[in-house]
Formats: sequence, structure tokens, C-alpha cells
Amino acid sequence: MIGLDIVSDFSKLQLLSNKHAFQILKELQKAPLSGVQLAEKLGMKTPRVIYYLKKLESFGFAKQIPLKPVRGNREKFYCAVAQNFILSAGFDEAIELEKGINASLNNSYIDFFLRRDLDLDLNEFARVVVEDYLAIQPEEKVVISFQEQNIGIYLKIVAHLRRIGALYRTLVSDPVLSREMLFDLPESKVEIFYRGIAESVDWADAWIDLKRSAILDQEGISKERLDFVKETRRQSMIGINERLDMRAIVISIPKFEEEFHTDPEALEKLIMFWKASSVSADEFSSARDLAEKIVNLTTFTVHTGQDNVLHVSVDQEKYFIDAGPSSSSKFNRIFCIPSGEITFVPQLTDLSGSIYMDCCELDDAEASGIYLKIEKGIVTDCSVENGSKKLEEYFKTSDLQKKTISQVGFGLNPAIKSVSCIPKLGTKVLGSFHLTFGDNRAIGGDITGYTTWDIISEKPRITCNGDIVLNNGVFCL
Repeated sequence: MIGLDIVSDFSKLQLLSNKHAFQILKELQKAPLSGVQLAEKLGMKTPRVIYYLKKLESFGFAKQIPLKPVRGNREKFYCAVAQNFILSAGFDEAIELEKGINASLNNSYIDFFLRRDLDLDLNEFARVVVEDYLAIQPEEKVVISFQEQNIGIYLKIVAHLRRIGALYRTLVSDPVLSREMLFDLPESKVEIFYRGIAESVDWADAWIDLKRSAILDQEGISKERLDFVKETRRQSMIGINERLDMRAIVISIPKFEEEFHTDPEALEKLIMFWKASSVSADEFSSARDLAEKIVNLTTFTVHTGQDNVLHVSVDQEKYFIDAGPSSSSKFNRIFCIPSGEITFVPQLTDLSGSIYMDCCELDDAEASGIYLKIEKGIVTDCSVENGSKKLEEYFKTSDLQKKTISQVGFGLNPAIKSVSCIPKLGTKVLGSFHLTFGDNRAIGGDITGYTTWDIISEKPRITCNGDIVLNNGVFCL
């Protein structure tokens, strides 16, 4: 085994970005192993391990060694070709093996794959978040909640905080730690997400929360542990809402890494996300102006077909304008990147009718062509034309609160062109309308839940006192 192998080929970089291939390679660097042994060690199925072993071998990361008899059989054993792999677009300083692999992999993946291939400037994105959205000042205290695999943007934001001289502390959700994704941070500034969270929030003047908006990769993580992390994060957000002196931003990042091999539109989606995230303060000022007009709509009617009419009344005292730096609410100071929507707490007694919606954004319940019947804010009937039937099952089996509409809202972001383009951001499409289920306490409601999810109409017609407010995705205010 050689000591060091320099990796510069993009196809090799793509293979190493797969967590299973990377885990197998790390084990092979420790000792020669067979496919069966690797499967047992990593908790994977043997055929899956063999698939990645062949990939690693074909790309020159691993090689077969002479066969050894094992329990009377002859298994193929593999070892890594190098003790360490450094990616040419990553760090070039000498650092220890474990951190070297992780640092090189993640930094090179972001730098090479995102910025170079798509001409996306992560440094500018970090500057916009830190300076324009949050207006962080030197010596200001910041807590960063880093979730899942957003290592590149996370590092860029940390680097920019260092550059301007801000103080920071990092909180990490449990699933990330199991993947050993943290590095290059002083231990004193890293805390586990669910330990001492109240103390960490109290320490800060601003909170930056990075999360991936696609479904969480739950492999190897118990449901109880995931629920615990989700609930703790939710409690932290409630704590932030109660503090008038704290500023916070949630950065929702779609996960596309594994889709680039199979989804021909993946590059277009990622570019679309970037444009949506980079909308200027002036453009969001226009969105804010539009939202201020929408706030005056105390009652309106949503038309999605001749016989589908939903009557809506909203509580004008309970709303949230998510429009970038000009976001506002009477109840919180949290806004998102990408920004671009206005949401209200509905008056449930005046929320009745039927409505035909385009799609839902409930994890593991993808569906389109959704018909809902609603009585006093509660879904009494649901049918789905295309996709998973889990949405129908949800409304049949869930308790009353989970079937209650917690928010209604309009999309304001002109850079997001379609509800199907970017995962979990359909509610921000300019001219769309959505119904939300789940926790709404952040904007003054009283419905609880671990998370929120949405059903979206992309281009509805909405009227108020007979006048057209929104027609086929175009506002007429």
C-alpha cells in the first residue's frame, strides 16, 4: 500500500462522494477484508458491498489480494491501494489521516462540483447570509446549527464569520456526528446538538440553522433518536421565537448528490435553487411590498375548478412575511433562505369547501392531483390521482389535530419557477397557494407537531369580494 494518492479525476470524486463507497474504502485502509466481512462490519447487504468494491477497484481505489481460505470457502479479499487519498481541489497542507480524508473529500466536492462545474460562488453566498441577511457585526455572538451533509456551505459561513471577527459556537445534530463530517473547528466551539441547547441559545445574538430539505437519510438511525433530535430542534426554535433580541435564519438546502446519475434535470434544479437563494435585497423588497397588500386580505376564495371552491378567513394578527432581509412577524424573527412567502394562521370556523391541489410535500407521501374536502379547517376527505396513496392513508388514520390546517399562504419568490423543481420549496413559487399542516406556534397559532408540511396549488385563481387577487399564478393587486 502506498502512502498517498492524489485524486483529481471528477468521476473518482463522484464515487467518493457516495457515503457507502467512502465507508468501505476507510475500512479497507485499516485492514484487508472480504465482502462478507465488510457487510457484517458496516451493517450492509453483501451484494451492495460487492457492487461498491468493484466500483472502487475499477477506479483504482482498491485492489484484490491473494485469496485466503475462510471456513472452507475461498473469499475475495480487498485492500486500499493507498493509506490516504488527497483530492487535488482540497486542502494541500499535511493533516492527520482521518481528518485529511474528510476535509479533502468535502471541500473538494463542494469547490469542484458546485462552484467550478456550475459557476456558483459559495463565498458570495456566505457573505450574503452573514452580512446582508443577518448583518452580523464584529464581536457579535453566533450559534450555527449544522445538520446532515451541508458541509461546504457550512464551512464557507464559518470562514466568513472568522473573516469579519464574529464569535461563533457550533451545534450539531446527532446523525451528522455518526458520519464524522465535522473537522477544522476548535473543540471548545463544537457542541452536540441536544446537549446544553438552552445555554447555547442564550449565549448567542444570532442563530444560523442549516438543514437539508429533502428526506433525511435514516439508515442506521433509530426512529426514537431521530424524533428526539427533531423535537429538541423544534424546542430551540420556540425558544428563539420568545427572544426579541435574537435574529435567526434557516437555510434549507435540497439534496441532489445521489440524483446527478439518474435525474437529467438535476443540474437545472440546483442552478434554480442557487438563483432562488441569491435573489437580491431589492427584489425581496418588492416581494415585501406585495406581501403588505396580501396582509389586507382578511377573507378570500380559492377556485381550482368549476366545483372546487374553498372559502378562507385569516387572522390578521397572526402572520409571517418571509421576504429576505425585510422579513417580519409579530411573533418571530426567523426567516429562510431561499426566502419568498407569506403565511397566515387561518380562522378555522371560516375555512370550508373543496379544493384541487397540485402536489404535497409530506415526507414519504409524494402525490399529485390531490382533492381535499375541508370543513371548519379540518380535512374530511382526500383522494389522490397520481403517486403514493400514503397521503390518503394519513388523513384516514391521523388524529384530529394532524388533519387540521395550521397555516395558509402565498408564494412570493420569482426565481423559483415550478413546485416540482426544487424539493421542499414549492410553497415559495411566485403566485402559488398552499395549505400547511403541523406546528404553527411560531406565528402565533396553537397547533403543535414535530414538523410542518404542505399541499400546494401552483397556479390557482383567488378572489376577494368578487375581485380577482390571483389569476393563474399572476397577482392582480
